[in-house]
Amino acid sequence: MLDATKVAQLSFSDVYLGHPVLGDLLADVPGAGLNPLRAGASLREDLDRLTQVCRQTRDASIAAPSFKVAHDGAVYRVSVLPAAGGEVFVLRRIEDAIRGLAETGIPSAYLPRLMDRDLSGLFIISGAAKAGKTTTACALIKARLQEYGGIAVTAEDPIELPLEGAHRDGVCYQTPATRENGGYAEAFRRCMRWGAKTIFVGEIAEREIAAEVLQASVNGRLIISTMQAGSVVKTITRLQALANERLDPGCAQAMLADGLAGVLHQRFASSASKKLETEFLYLKDATAARASIRQGRFEVLTSEIRQQVATMIVENATFRHVGK
Repeated sequence: MLDATKVAQLSFSDVYLGHPVLGDLLADVPGAGLNPLRAGASLREDLDRLTQVCRQTRDASIAAPSFKVAHDGAVYRVSVLPAAGGEVFVLRRIEDAIRGLAETGIPSAYLPRLMDRDLSGLFIISGAAKAGKTTTACALIKARLQEYGGIAVTAEDPIELPLEGAHRDGVCYQTPATRENGGYAEAFRRCMRWGAKTIFVGEIAEREIAAEVLQASVNGRLIISTMQAGSVVKTITRLQALANERLDPGCAQAMLADGLAGVLHQRFASSASKKLETEFLYLKDATAARASIRQGRFEVLTSEIRQQVATMIVENATFRHVGK
């Protein structure tokens, strides 16, 4: 691995390119004794080409803080790190195809809920950075389009996975949500005007978009998004806190209780195994859970989550037995 001549040949979480003093670094390389690992001389030529691709794309993107590049058969999401010693490009490899929902590592017991034809409201996939949230979101949208048809639109910054196109009878259109064009909030408002029944918002991280999606969550559409949070309860708590900065707190809490469809929290057990660990709260027909949210008693949702998972496991086992 240390003798590789192409970046595309390596496994890593991120590559840091371009710092004039620190050099080029690879983070979380499996089996490496050091983290980060300094790039070897054998990679120099390929790294220089990749850095040049990043610079050219950045210059053409009007100094965008993040963008996507393709190099040597691989696709990378690039973020610009304005370090004191010089500009650094932080690259993360992204997949060039959408996985099937069953291939994401989500427990099969969850799938009937996720694929409910009548699912509507705000559905959030949460977790830490690099937890595969966008991968799961795109797999879910693809699966639902394939099963039920319809139109989906996205607002992403940047567009990562190739979701645009036909998925059996369903169709998806992907659109950028750049800050220059108003960011996620303005991009979401545009999506709402296009009549799609499914909308994907790349991330909820600011008060404006939190308020927008909550207000729209009760109108019959399915709105799917991602958030960075440490658990299902922390996801709901953070969403409410963000929305409270723009909406009346009582109004935001009522919208949360009425419009939230569910939260799927996921994390990898380790960077090496990539085994997905999940926590799932499904709110369709969950009257008690919605009442707890309306009352602001988020802490009691943990027991609801356990009960739901136990029920889903039993139902899944029964279905498999009957199907034999």
